[in-house]
Amino acid sequence: MVNDRSSLEGMKGKRPSSAALDSILALSLREGVRTRERLLETCRVELGEAALAVYDAIAGGHKILLCGNGGSAADAQHIAAELVGRYVRERAPLPALALTVDTSILTAVANDYGFEQVFARQVTALGAPDDVLVAISTSGRSPNVIAACRAARARGLRVIGLTGEAGGLLRDVSDICIRVPSRSTARIQECHLTIGHLFCEVVDHLADAARPAALAPEPRHHPKHLSLDEAVTLRDAWRERGLSVVWTNGCFDVVHMGHVQSLAAARTQGDLLIVGLNSDSSVRALKGSGRPTFPIEERVGLIGSFEMVDHVVVFEEATPEAALAALRPDVHCKGANYAPPDGDPIPEAKLVESYGGRLAFLPLVPGLSTSAVLGRLGVGRSR
Repeated sequence: MVNDRSSLEGMKGKRPSSAALDSILALSLREGVRTRERLLETCRVELGEAALAVYDAIAGGHKILLCGNGGSAADAQHIAAELVGRYVRERAPLPALALTVDTSILTAVANDYGFEQVFARQVTALGAPDDVLVAISTSGRSPNVIAACRAARARGLRVIGLTGEAGGLLRDVSDICIRVPSRSTARIQECHLTIGHLFCEVVDHLADAARPAALAPEPRHHPKHLSLDEAVTLRDAWRERGLSVVWTNGCFDVVHMGHVQSLAAARTQGDLLIVGLNSDSSVRALKGSGRPTFPIEERVGLIGSFEMVDHVVVFEEATPEAALAALRPDVHCKGANYAPPDGDPIPEAKLVESYGGRLAFLPLVPGLSTSAVLGRLGVGRSR
């Protein structure tokens, strides 16, 4: 006790300077951002499979069991609370149970069978075939979590493992294992809670209805590519979260610096930027048989690669009116050549104004246009 007090007293007068404090905070936050970005890059498939496994279990009348130790126990309880209570939208309470909260069971099982069995006994007692166990262990080596996974698989439950970069034994006893690409316990735990929220996002979108056909597996040009139906489904959740949606569109046939600056300017108009791309057939109708210069797969991939772009939607019509009517973005961005009072006519202006959206006009870069770029290349001007 004397040593503890001495340590605490030694902290007096040793507060970090403003510069040191800023460095500590910035380093941790940036490391967290980088870890999430790497998580998306390395575990995109597993994240989707796990989220749909949680949804399918609930939609099929089954339940979600969760377990973990320490901070992972808190994550298990947090995720269960979001499902039983609510996450964002109002919906029916959903069956989820954290196996970390009944102190009588925990202490009785630990006393009689050993701490390794505190979760496994509950899984055997409460789990049923086609339920899901979400097993959380930053190291992937927690004996009681591993025992719970084995008990779950013996009972016919599906096991989703959340762990760190190494994976440990949890990799081998999980049906789906999401390994956060970090060896920092703090960063791993932060991502585990984010993953739990991702599960809830999917459930919130889909829990009150059968999975839309638009979400069935289909060929993808790029991870940011959404069908219009998918974007409309997500739009409701974005609105409930208070996020403003910005839309801009075009052929983006030959991308140049003018496009890049326009997209950057559009991104400043709201929280999410969706770029609409004319399909190959509509580009041909607008520009002639020699266009597009690059097919839709390449155009989606290129526009989707820009950090400022959140999603890409392809539409078949010459103008975006049908897409705008379905999606109803808060802001519709056009080039400055459309700006009143002398700008080109905007066919979709009345539609945007009719649902309460607004128009924003993006600055143009003098001398930079698709026609000018093609002319430089000797391809000729677009019509």
